[in-house]
Amino acid sequence: MNNLKKVGLSALAGSLAMFSAHAGEMTISGSAEATYTSNSGSDALTTLNGTGGLSGNPFGLSHDIDITGTGELDNGWTYKVNTDFAQDMAQDSTTLMMDMGSLGTVGIDQGSGAFGIGTLENKVPTAYEEADHSVGVLGHGIDANGVAGNAIGYKNTFMGVGVNIEYLADTGAAISQAGGVNGTSAGTDLNYALTYAMDNGLTLAYGASDTDLPYEAAGDTSEQVGSVNYVMGAISVGYQISENTSLGNLSQQNTHYGVAFNVNDSLSVSYSVNNAQDYNVGTAGGLEYEEQNKGVMAAYSIGGASARLALNSADNVGGVTAVTAKNMEISLALAF
Repeated sequence: MNNLKKVGLSALAGSLAMFSAHAGEMTISGSAEATYTSNSGSDALTTLNGTGGLSGNPFGLSHDIDITGTGELDNGWTYKVNTDFAQDMAQDSTTLMMDMGSLGTVGIDQGSGAFGIGTLENKVPTAYEEADHSVGVLGHGIDANGVAGNAIGYKNTFMGVGVNIEYLADTGAAISQAGGVNGTSAGTDLNYALTYAMDNGLTLAYGASDTDLPYEAAGDTSEQVGSVNYVMGAISVGYQISENTSLGNLSQQNTHYGVAFNVNDSLSVSYSVNNAQDYNVGTAGGLEYEEQNKGVMAAYSIGGASARLALNSADNVGGVTAVTAKNMEISLALAF
């Protein structure tokens, strides 16, 4: 009996030693950002996005904490688990990735946008923020139903083409720590992104998404996006179009374009435009006006510190004629 106990303990000790030998690492990183913001525009904007004409403390402070764990299996596959915490230390997003080498990477994504069409959210080059930052309300129309939690993803490269696929078993399910039913299904979503980078600095990208509900309803959507980017030395230019539809009817259409210039290793500047038209809003006459967003950005980096400037403006905010908005944001970001 004693011999059996010794054998059992020896086997357990051996398994613990083997596990320890392949144990991974955990790192903590993050950033802090202080901002000064000034908003102005039509008084009517306050009813659309709560920025125009409002008064308040223009100074802000936020931080972001990332906890990442990594490890390796006996066959050489590696894994990574990342959790991001926002200002109130509540979980913002979590990912679990398994890198299988030439077989690609599979994972589960809880809200980070690591897979599928969401990776093509805005491919226009910018030194800091997007053209509609703090002024536009119609957004970009990409991944409208791909924001639910617990998405399954896969990505790999085949003959130079990057393939990134995402599947959501239930688009209405909230991020959860355990699987299970949660009432009536809101539908499933399958979306993907394809990218091809050429040696001459040209990168092409295309993505599509299709959401199927358990019954025909106005919530059924499909999305498409295409972009072209070109880098030549210190200059980057990009153009992107996207649209989504509901039951076959065009719902929203966006056009983005912009140019960025690296003045030197520390300073970069950019100019970009985002024109958006949401056909779901409409006016008494049928179609609403196109929301037009413009942004001038600058960023200066010294090591882990970056000083950024955003000057944004918008016309026809929310598709309503003569409604305007302007925003100036000064940011100091520190990485740690």
